[in-house]
Formats: sequence, structure tokens, C-alpha cells
Amino acid sequence: MLRPFLSIFLVLSFLGCVSEVKHVNPDEIHLHWELLDNKVDPRPSHQAKFTLANKGKYEMLPNWEIYFNTIFLSLQPEILSGEVEIEQLSGDFFRMRPKKEFPVLKPGDQYEIIYQSGNFLTKNSHVPDGVYIVFGEQEVGYVLENYSTKAFTLEDQLKAVDGKPFPIPTAAYLFEQNINTRLLDPKSISPFLPSPKAYQWKEGDLVLKGDVGIDAGAFQDATEFFAKQLSPYFQVKIQEGNSNPAAIKVRKSKTDLGKEGYRLDVGEQIVIEASQEQGAFYAFQSLLALLPVDFFEGNQTELRFNKISIQDAPRFEHRGLFLDVARNFQTKKAVLKLLDLMAFYKLNVFHLNLANDEGWRIEIPGLPELTEVGSKRGHSKEEKDFLWPYYGSGPDKDLSPNGSGFYTVEDFKEILRYAKERHIEVIPEIGVPAHSRAAILAMRKRYQTKMAAGDEAGAREFLLEDFGDQSVYLSAQNFRGNTICICQESAFTFYEKVIDEILAMYAASGVPIQTFHTGGDEVPRGVWEGSPICQKFIAEHADLRHVHDLPNYFYTRISKMFQEKGIQTAGWEEIGQMEVEEKGKRTARPNPVFADAGFRVYAWNAVAGWGGEDMAYQLANAGYEVIICNSSNIYFDLAYNLDPDEPGHEWSGYVDLKAAWRMVPLNNFISNDTDMYGNPIDHKVLAKGKAKLSAEGKKNIKGIQGQLWTETVKGQQMMEYYLLPKMLGLVERAWAPDPAWTSMEDDAKRLKAREEDWNRFANVVGQKELPRLDYLFGGVNTRLPKPGILIKDGYLFANVETPGLLIRYTDDGSEPKADSPVYISELPYNQNIKLKVFTSSTK
Repeated sequence: MLRPFLSIFLVLSFLGCVSEVKHVNPDEIHLHWELLDNKVDPRPSHQAKFTLANKGKYEMLPNWEIYFNTIFLSLQPEILSGEVEIEQLSGDFFRMRPKKEFPVLKPGDQYEIIYQSGNFLTKNSHVPDGVYIVFGEQEVGYVLENYSTKAFTLEDQLKAVDGKPFPIPTAAYLFEQNINTRLLDPKSISPFLPSPKAYQWKEGDLVLKGDVGIDAGAFQDATEFFAKQLSPYFQVKIQEGNSNPAAIKVRKSKTDLGKEGYRLDVGEQIVIEASQEQGAFYAFQSLLALLPVDFFEGNQTELRFNKISIQDAPRFEHRGLFLDVARNFQTKKAVLKLLDLMAFYKLNVFHLNLANDEGWRIEIPGLPELTEVGSKRGHSKEEKDFLWPYYGSGPDKDLSPNGSGFYTVEDFKEILRYAKERHIEVIPEIGVPAHSRAAILAMRKRYQTKMAAGDEAGAREFLLEDFGDQSVYLSAQNFRGNTICICQESAFTFYEKVIDEILAMYAASGVPIQTFHTGGDEVPRGVWEGSPICQKFIAEHADLRHVHDLPNYFYTRISKMFQEKGIQTAGWEEIGQMEVEEKGKRTARPNPVFADAGFRVYAWNAVAGWGGEDMAYQLANAGYEVIICNSSNIYFDLAYNLDPDEPGHEWSGYVDLKAAWRMVPLNNFISNDTDMYGNPIDHKVLAKGKAKLSAEGKKNIKGIQGQLWTETVKGQQMMEYYLLPKMLGLVERAWAPDPAWTSMEDDAKRLKAREEDWNRFANVVGQKELPRLDYLFGGVNTRLPKPGILIKDGYLFANVETPGLLIRYTDDGSEPKADSPVYISELPYNQNIKLKVFTSSTK
């Protein structure tokens, strides 16, 4: 609601006139949005309508501007009706304002504005958001509390695609997708995720009551951590150390099990063997996962385990998860909980994106402007003192939990120590030279402050832009002025200052750092071309002929800096690429300049049909260390499916649990069955003429990593929803060996074997992981699937993606609840039946 003193101010004073002019209160302005038309063919487009209504007692003068956010709108939408203009200011930030012909809206009046945009709209979360109004020349924005939208439905989507094979997830479509899943016996599936390398069930259970003794042997730290993990749920004392007799014995293996490998035997007692601390740690995570799901409800007085023998070790050394906290912020508390989940599921690398166009999220001593300006978002005319409110973060920088925020030095050190305790490496990312608008604006503010104080040298010390630059460009996320001018020494002075301060945080935490991620992706075409500083710089350097040569110069310098500091240079795949002319087209190929420089590249652009399906393999064969990050399988910000109510991106398709699980890291060509539009993929055609991994190249594939970019992720609850359960597909592929079906040449046999394997995996998720996540680490906001439904011969049949979840129903039109009947078999159909999916833990 509008603050009382602001409401009074608006009534008494508008545009400098006191009491003579009464103006409508923003709380009495109603704005409604609805979709009018949505088309795929002949060209994607949609039409929508804003209805602006004055519900107050006073006139609404045409001296207003309405601001809103949406990524899914043309930069110059066509106005079909209404005397307004809609313009894109930056990124997803738009402004709508009246033309001189716009009328005064009297009390009770309303006005329609219809526009057309060149894209097919698929999500209710993609409509204009973060709406607020500004009057006259004021710098204050007022949230339009009475903004509403009309949701569109699956049925609307079906009409829009008009029979085309778009994967619209109707209940019947979901039923067909789930047709091969069925409930399995718990002893016929893996005991937990990620699936152990080898295991054998035994007869009976081991039950430990009373005080539990643990003989820690050589692995005291892992033992103490396990005891700490048990304590929220287990009310009995755990005696650590070399207690005798001990119910749990931890031993250093006489044979080499590898850094992270272990043996775990649950018989008449529990015996853990490992070669190193990490192996013992993961053995204890497995032991924790062997406990019954209902153990995690808490207040337990016994430990009960199915008897089993396990021998285990990971497939990949790098098992990563990327979190972007720049575009939308996540609190330290949310990050620490995520680290707990990562450790439990045996992920060991946390890649943290700390800066981007839309936010700078880490305190850097000596450069306070980075957080004073770059960590805050709110309304302003010129984006001078803080950033504009991207992604619906609102006009008030002090009331913007997703838009404003940063980690102090002490916060970051705590994150580092917390991760280290869980054997997780934290790789920080400060992306350069693109994606740097927050830093550029912060250093511009520093420049202006220093110049005003007469300190020109101080003003220019960390400057990141050329004020005379006339380059015209637009980034992938529709930003201008987002790329550092790398032709001036101050760019390198700035970057090294930031790096040194972050390295100091690692050192003060007692945490080693091996790799620093420099971003390097999506440098827009056209940057530096209109920069006088760059033109002069190129003219003065004989080895530079064009701005296209500048990236090599930049990465040569910063990689030398990292080398001197004993740190590996990492970045997205672009830092290992160069453009070459092939058959009249510009094509990305591995850059030989850095092939032997020890670079680690993160290969993300393997979207089927885009041409880069083999880029990871090209880079690995050329000598680069590679992390597989396929956007079409493990970019978790992509929506689960095309349901209008499923939030998320869709630029390279849809990512659900199965999409993540079916990824084959060393054979991208069989990782997807269809493209994002539902068209089948012929993997043999896709692979034709593409690079295959050489023996040396295979050694350079160091692991895989899932990504969560956060343009559409607002807060911890949404973060957890986006990640789980589909993160479990990543967990499986990162740790467990490739299943046998991944090497089958015959398509029919491979798909049949894959579906059988999928059913086993889906059962583990439905029977064990999702119910446990209701309580683990305080409970996780997991996403539960909708049921599949088939109506046939007067009966309703239902199924679910992950067997073990419960389908509950009502037949009176009411919403099913946790005590509603459970669907067991087909029901006589009536139109009042409603179904909903629950975990077995739901109370």
C-alpha cells in the first residue's frame, strides 16, 4: 500500500502546485492486462491490452509514466490502439507514457491500450510485471497495487498452436509421457541417489537403540559432521571417538579407493572404509540416505537401516552447480541450505556468479561504490545512484529483497568455510568484459565523485568506460553499455583489485582457491568499434589490427595475471573460441591461442539444431579442459514444460527431471529426443559431420555442471522449486556410471532399455527422495508434477511421473487434500473428479 505521508503529499502537492490541484491517489488507479491474440504462424506474435481506469475522486492528468518489466516483449512494440508510446529502456525494463493527445481521465473513466509484439507468449509469468507509476518529474515510484492480469490456460495454448506438435502438457499428454512408469519394489531400485556404483541388498534390518557409539578411526572430521547432521532428528546421544564397543566403525582402507570412493557395509554393525576424508564423508552421506524417509520428521529414538553392502566412487571429479545471485539475489541463509543439499547429493563444486549487468553482490574493500550503487535496484530517472529495477524488483531500493542485496566480506567468508566443511569447492565468477553494466555504473559514480573533489587520478584509476564511445550494440539480454572498455589500463587495474580482494577472503577463511571464473560470454557484436580510446590503442599496437583482436589481448593479459597468482583461468565456452569463415558463414571454432594455456571452459550451447552440439568435444580435442553444461538438459532456469503456469525461461527448450537425467555427457547427440517445438530429432543426422571425442579429448572432460540463472527466480522458495527435483538428474549423471543403454547403437533397443532404466530412477525419486525432502534441512519447496489423466470408455485412468508419489482425488469438485482418498485404479468418470499429487510424507 501507499505510505500515508506519500498519499497526503500527492493529494496536496502535484507538479509544484499546492492544494489548487487535486490528483488521483495511486491506490485508486487500476491497471489490467490481458492477452487478446497469440500466434505461432505465419510469424510468432501476440496482441495484448492494457486497460487504465481511474477509480478515484479526482482527475488523472496525462502527466504520468508507467514502468514495468518483461523479457518477452519486442523492443519496439507496435501500438495498435491508444495514444501512448511504449519504449524499452534497458534489459527487461520498459516505460509507457502518454502522448500529447492522451485525454484527462475523469473519475470513473477507463482507457484501452492495445499493442502487438513479435513473439509467441507462453507463460503467465512472462506478462508485464513490477508495475509502478511516476508522476511528472518526481523521482518517486508508486507500486500500482491494483494491477491485475487475466491468466491464459492450457486450452488457450492448444488453440494458439493449432494442431502443431508443440509439447503442450495437457493431462492426456502427461499420461502418455508417463505410460512406461509403474511402481516397483523398493529392493529392486537404488537405495538412494546418486545411485551407488555397486550394491547388494541383504536380508533384514539393523536397528540401533540407545546411545550410538562410533569408532572414528582416522576420519574424525567426517564422523563429527555425521553426528551433527543426525542431531536435528535423533534424540539419543552419539558417542564419537574410539568408543568400544562401537556400532559404527570407520576404517582407512588397505586398498586405494580413490579420493572420494568408499565401502559401506551394513550388517550386524556398520563398517565404513575409505582412503581419504572425502570418501568417508560421502560414505556417511550414504548412510544418512539409508535411513527410512520418515526418520527426517524428527524426534527419533532409534536408527534403522536395511542391511546392504555398497562399493562406490564418482564418475566425474567436477560435479557442479551454478547459482546466479546477480540477476536476482539469494540470501546467505538460502545459499547455506543449498550447500547442505549439494553435499547430501555428493555435488562438490559451487559456482557462484557474483556480478552481472543487473547487480554486484560482493563487498570489495576499497571500492565501496560497487555495493553502494551496484547492489541496489530501484526507480530513478538516470540510473545514476543505483540500478533500475530489473526483473520486477520494484521502485523502492530499500524494499527490494530480490533486487537489492550483497554479501559482506564476513558473509562470503562464512559461505567459504561452510562449503569447505562439506568438501565443496567454491568457484567465484566476476564476468568480463561483457555482462558488466553494474560495475561500469558503479565506477562511473566513483569517477564523478572523485572529479568533483578534484582528484582526477583517483577518478580514472578504476574507470571502465570510454565516455567518447559511440559504439552501437545490444547484448543478448538487451543491455547497452554493458561491456568494459578493455583498451585502457584502468580496466585491468580494476579487475586485479577485485580479484585480489576476493583471494584475500579465501586466504582469511583458510580455504584454498584453484580456479577463478571470468565469464567471457556473450560479448555483443559492435562493441569498441566506436571507441576513440580503442581506435588509438589498436593504432599503437602492431599486433592488433581490428577490435576483433582485442579479446585475445584481454585474455592473454588476465590469464597471465591468474598464472602469476597460481590460479586457473576459467570461463564460458566463448573464451576458448574464435570466429572463422567457413562456406561463406562465420563459425565458432576452438581458438588455438589458448589451447595449451590451461584454460577451463564451460560448454553450454549444445542446443539440438543450432550447430554447437559438438563444441564441447571440439574444445576438449583441442586441449581445453571442459565442463559439460548443456543448456537444453541442465539449465534449471528453463521451465519444466510449456504449461502457462510453470514459470521459467524457454529459449533453448524445456528442462524437467527426465531431460536432466537422460543427458549423456559424452554423446550430446542422443541427449534429447525432440527439439523445443516437439519435432523429433534424428540423432544420426544430428551427429553427421560433427566432432567425436578423441582419446585425449575424453581425458579433458572434467565433469558436468547444472546452471540456475535467476532472471525469473525470485526468492528462496522459487530457487528450490526450480532446482528440485530436476537437479536429481544432474546428481545421477555426475556421480553414477553411464547406464548400458547409452552405448547401444540400435535406436529401438536403446530407447526400450532407457525407459526401463528411467522407471527405476523415477521410482527412487518418488518413493524416497521427494518424501525425504519434505523434511530434510528444514524441508525443501520441491515441485510436484501434475498427474497424467486418460478418459476412456467411461473411466478415468491416472498416472504420475515419479511412482511412489500419491495421487489423491475428490469426486465433488473440491480440491483434493492430504486426507483425500488415494487413487489406486481406474475410476468411473464424472466431470467433478479432481486429482492432485502428494508425497507420502505429506500430512
